[in-house]
Amino acid sequence: MQAPQKPTDEADRLLALQSYSILDTANESAFDGIAVLAAHILGVPIALISLVDADRQWFKARHGLAVDELSRDLSFCGHVVQGSVPVVVRDSLSDVRFADNPLVTGHPNVRFYAGMPLRTTDGHVLGTLCAIDTVPREPSRVQLDMLDLLARQVERLLEKRRLRVLLEIDRVEAIASSNKVAALFDVMAEGVVVQDVTGAICSHNPAALTILGLTDDQLAGRTSLDSRWRAVRENGSPFPGTEHPAMVVLRTGERQTSVIMGVHKPDETLTWISINSLPSRMHDGVVQEVVTTFHDITLIKVAAQRMAEQDRLAITGTLVAGVGHEINNPLAFVTSNLDLAIEELRSLAGPSPSVRLQELIDTVSEAKMGADRIRKIVRGLRALSREEVALQPVSLGCVVETSLSMAMHELRTQATVQVDVADLPMVMGDESRLTQVLMNLLVNAAQAFLTSNPETNVIQVRGVTTSEHTVRLSVADNGPGIAADILPRIFDPFFTTKAVGQGTGLGLAVSRGIIAALGGQLTLESRVGHGTTFYIDLASATASSPVVRDALPVGDAKRGQVLIIDDEPEVLSAMRRVLKRRHEVTTISDSREALQLLEVAHDYDIILCDLMMPYFTGQQLFETLKSRGNASISRFVFVTGGVTTEAVSEFLAQIPNDVIEKPFTMAELESVTRRYMLRRGSP
Repeated sequence: MQAPQKPTDEADRLLALQSYSILDTANESAFDGIAVLAAHILGVPIALISLVDADRQWFKARHGLAVDELSRDLSFCGHVVQGSVPVVVRDSLSDVRFADNPLVTGHPNVRFYAGMPLRTTDGHVLGTLCAIDTVPREPSRVQLDMLDLLARQVERLLEKRRLRVLLEIDRVEAIASSNKVAALFDVMAEGVVVQDVTGAICSHNPAALTILGLTDDQLAGRTSLDSRWRAVRENGSPFPGTEHPAMVVLRTGERQTSVIMGVHKPDETLTWISINSLPSRMHDGVVQEVVTTFHDITLIKVAAQRMAEQDRLAITGTLVAGVGHEINNPLAFVTSNLDLAIEELRSLAGPSPSVRLQELIDTVSEAKMGADRIRKIVRGLRALSREEVALQPVSLGCVVETSLSMAMHELRTQATVQVDVADLPMVMGDESRLTQVLMNLLVNAAQAFLTSNPETNVIQVRGVTTSEHTVRLSVADNGPGIAADILPRIFDPFFTTKAVGQGTGLGLAVSRGIIAALGGQLTLESRVGHGTTFYIDLASATASSPVVRDALPVGDAKRGQVLIIDDEPEVLSAMRRVLKRRHEVTTISDSREALQLLEVAHDYDIILCDLMMPYFTGQQLFETLKSRGNASISRFVFVTGGVTTEAVSEFLAQIPNDVIEKPFTMAELESVTRRYMLRRGSP
């Protein structure tokens, strides 16, 4: 017996056979009918449609044979696959290839065999259509031709079946894919809407409803041109429906990406979204359908706004620190000289000054008031430039005074401001942050009035102690009040009742955050037609309030020794002029000379030293002396027009020495000097 050999294309042939997905499938009448017809045409008892696998031949259709498969090594069909040509064995006992084949010598006693190859469109032979008899036969040419025609019919059936199976697989996969897409569509955090050629929304996912705050009925069928949309650009200007990304795609066919839009929900909440739109269906070059995706970036916008605010504050802080230092230095000697001039004029005038002398005193006093106002404005700017929140005892009176100075340009034409914050205990807070909050409340109150009329418009700033541990500051206006439906959202980020482009809606949200960071509460009450009142509740300070020291009277006491180090000649002159009446005063404008002097002189009761100077800064001078063990560092009092760096701020926080901020008053200068004299034992 000769076992059939495998063809050279065996690997590709087996792959082709697998692609038909037919092995071990159930009987099919179309194939069974061809097997029956083949048996009748050749007049044989057995006809098979045989598919040759790697190690077996399996029968898709069998007539006259009970088994489903046989070994490939024994098969006659394997020889057809080997040669890719028809094989006709008229008498197997006379053929050396099959004479001793068990299928010949035993059941089913094959003596006659005629097999036609079944080919794929690529020429691979998958198996045969064969006719078998138990006796020798001599088939006619017509019979063999008809068997070959039937084989071609089997090939067509196999190919149709393969295509049908592929289509079914594609259908199943399409359904599965569609189900996956539908599930993804439903669970996406991004909103998705599909719009037809008119711009009408024909499909949407649940996230779209959530982000836009709409129901199915409210969104379905709505177009981007619908007047119910209230959308704005990033700069606050209206975002017309014709410029919606989906409408641009319908008009131009060009995809639109990362378009930022603010959408007012039905509850008036402003939601910021990032939009992508692209064409999903075209016909003759015209867009028929647009898919738009969008996601909520409101929190990102809040963070970006916050970062922009921090950048603005940082830039403002840098500018204010520099400008403030330059203003405070000359303001220091202006204020000191004016204080001294007023005191000297009053001393010269006596108890009954002449009209002319009194007018001169009033003139200089008004100049002093102007200088004080400049000082408060500069300090207010410095307060607004700081971002950190530092809890320490704070005077609400100072906070109110600074805030009013900063906001007066907005207030004076709008309303009359009434203030009552006398006799309040200190509160735990941060003066700069409280100033920011109070300024915002004052400006909001001023802008709430419908008309500019200081005779009828009133803003009241009042402070009361509500309990042993709490102090309340209130800002009340008699303006139009806030509608009840708006009140619950007044502290929401980006919520504003101002016209588009005239407000960010962040002021009150930031203010409430600041007060919360200080451990307090910011609340409000409002009635339409009766005005609005904001309440700031803060913890009272546990430490005693600082004592304000007045200038001490001149006596016959021994004069102290004062050293003043400052690179501003006018500041030196002003400070010397104030202090020389009671003490021996030495002034030095060069920090290098000051270092040399202090290395040999140790008898100064107080050393008033500027922080920002050429050659040696006040900090460098102090640290150099400290490194050399110079005892005079304990008598340093630093004088500054503004701390401009974090390093200087940390230095001042780490040392116990006093600091005087420019511009200082004559009383402040004399008070701190007197305290150091007492420490040194001078009266």
